[in-house]
Amino acid sequence: MRIEIKLRPIGEDPILPFNYNYEVYRQIVDKITLISPDIAKEVELSHVDHFTFSRILVRKRELLPERGIRILSDTVSLYVSSHSPEVIQAIVEGFMTSPSMKIGETDFVADDVKPLKEPRIHNGVLFSTLSPIIVRTVKFENNRMKIWDLYPSEPTFFDKLRKVMLLRYSELYGRTPEDSLFKIEVVKFKPVRILVADTYYRGSLMIFRYFGSQEIASFGYDLGFGEKTRYGFGMVKVIDEDRAKSGEMGG
Repeated sequence: MRIEIKLRPIGEDPILPFNYNYEVYRQIVDKITLISPDIAKEVELSHVDHFTFSRILVRKRELLPERGIRILSDTVSLYVSSHSPEVIQAIVEGFMTSPSMKIGETDFVADDVKPLKEPRIHNGVLFSTLSPIIVRTVKFENNRMKIWDLYPSEPTFFDKLRKVMLLRYSELYGRTPEDSLFKIEVVKFKPVRILVADTYYRGSLMIFRYFGSQEIASFGYDLGFGEKTRYGFGMVKVIDEDRAKSGEMGG
């Protein structure tokens, strides 16, 4: 299930900081807490990720290298997705109860919260990321263990992504998917680095074609591909190739 939250900035010269993932995560949890403290506790304390969210989409903007993104459009969009109707309902009701949100020094108000139509996810579907995909491994340097972020240009990225998705699926549902085989073919990717709390994560914005397990495809659409999805990583959208060829936006 997926919703779009239209946020209207309040005040003059609204600036969106470059690194806002943790602030958005905390405020989504706060909205859930307003409606259901029990669900919020499960979401926050569980090692399983129960939702993911997109980058904040600013359609008209100006980049200020030392400050962030100057918002020139009337509203911006935030997408939130989950496998759980209860989590989505709590988020929606939370924003309806308390529509205000603060990111960096800018205040926002939620003008609209609406559910989105579920796309058809077929074999060979083309996905585009709405937030970067994080895939990590462990390396040893100078007899010390180091966390290493992987990019699609590294062969180990794909094996680790498959292991991560199967582990996350089995942790959530208590079983492995009936079909556990899948592969992705990357069309293009762009490396990015994002600060979450006090940790930098390196991830990849990408367009990729997905083949294989329908269960993993749906799981990835609902809860993100890769790791750390609760902090706003790994969200994808389906590119409608027929519409894209005709010059329209993909969904």
